[in-house]
Amino acid sequence: MKSRRTGGRLSPHAVRALASIVIACSVSACESDPVSPGRTAGAEVGEWKTWVLPSADAVRPPAPPARGSVEEMAEIDEIVRLQGARTAATDSVVRAWSGDPGASWSRMAVERLDFYWPLLPDVRIATPVRAARIMALLHVAIHDAMVAAWDAKYAYDRPSPARATNRVRALASVADAPSYPSEHAAAAAAASVILMYAFPIDDTTSFTRPAREAAESRIVAGAAYRSDVTAGWALGTAVARRVLDRAMADGSAAQWTGTMPTGAGMWRPTPPRLVQAPFDPLAGTWRPWIIPAGDAFRLPAPPATGSSQFTADLNELLALANGGRTQAQIDAARYWATDAPSIRWELFLEDEIAAHRLSAPHAARARAYLSATMYDAFIACWDTKFTYWLARPVTMDPTLKTVFSTPPFPSYPSGHSTQSSAAAEVMAELFPDRAAVYRKKGEEASLSRVWAGVHYRFDVTAGEALGVRVGEAVVARMKADGVR
Repeated sequence: MKSRRTGGRLSPHAVRALASIVIACSVSACESDPVSPGRTAGAEVGEWKTWVLPSADAVRPPAPPARGSVEEMAEIDEIVRLQGARTAATDSVVRAWSGDPGASWSRMAVERLDFYWPLLPDVRIATPVRAARIMALLHVAIHDAMVAAWDAKYAYDRPSPARATNRVRALASVADAPSYPSEHAAAAAAASVILMYAFPIDDTTSFTRPAREAAESRIVAGAAYRSDVTAGWALGTAVARRVLDRAMADGSAAQWTGTMPTGAGMWRPTPPRLVQAPFDPLAGTWRPWIIPAGDAFRLPAPPATGSSQFTADLNELLALANGGRTQAQIDAARYWATDAPSIRWELFLEDEIAAHRLSAPHAARARAYLSATMYDAFIACWDTKFTYWLARPVTMDPTLKTVFSTPPFPSYPSGHSTQSSAAAEVMAELFPDRAAVYRKKGEEASLSRVWAGVHYRFDVTAGEALGVRVGEAVVARMKADGVR
């Protein structure tokens, strides 16, 4: 997929995401290893805690055609015909979709957010909070589709075509999990529905075409019967509709009709863009996924303007701006400001999913938890931001030179600090061997906002505390969700 932001070249973070897909595909079996057991998850996946489904069997499809039935034999004949007519292009499509069924959809969403968020701030599809919301909706939908698919797989225990008959060749990895319904079809259907909703100004075929390609590729690959794909598609669509029902009622469509408070120390539009309306002032009231509500962990008021702490923290920023920043600090500030903060963590997660070779359900679980964490962290942060409406440093001292433009919303607490501290806690739970690495990244993301001059130090300290509380709430849910 070409990035519109870079004129056909993938942006650096998209290259890293694509590398994860390549790694995942490279470890998949191919024709030389036709039936590989792979790294699959078993029947216990169907017992995992779901996000929008009351239980994994809530959308269980009816039984597949009986083994050896006329219907199944006709499906085998279809696969044989398709494999007999395959081309280099067919093989390329099979390889492209043979890995983790959720990875390509995550990458597709990241690529679009790369386009919308930095270049079109007035298109409120992907403000920082809304970017996190999109990723949470996508990954929750894929997660529940995976769990529901695994529930049905082991309810019906249908072996894949390549395992059932020697007439069918395995052109891609065929794991030992049952094939009905197809998890690739379930993920593709769920993802395409969510992405069409999330990016309404895009051509819908940019989502439906790859979704159908992903689903159909499993038939040619010998990994699924057509009835597997049909059932997976229906299952994924049903899950996505439940996610959209929740999305329509999460409060994100409400229009702010309030007025900005005035007076010393209150937020005002910041140069150079001077965006008059702050982004998403009602986001603190949106419905979160895990924490009880946006105000559940509301922070106490920031230091009063003119107080010794406020003055000291503002003076620190002035000192940094007047020759005190190192090049390393400037580079870190720019690195963490390139994308919405949640996107950085989405890409870190893709690296770890590939490195740890997670099964499809475990990868879906990791993505859903991390995305929901960052969305909830934003909600908690925005609740506090728009409770106090604290002015940005550049408002308090217009001589302050920042590394980049100050974002158009109040200062306290730091969104990057809240997000990254929460994300680091969840990454530490998912990948204990990498806990220190991600907590260090969280600290750097947080401090980068001081180095950039867009946040006071007390903003980042408070944001870190808030993020840890959100992260701890998520980890508590993770430990109780039935996954071992």
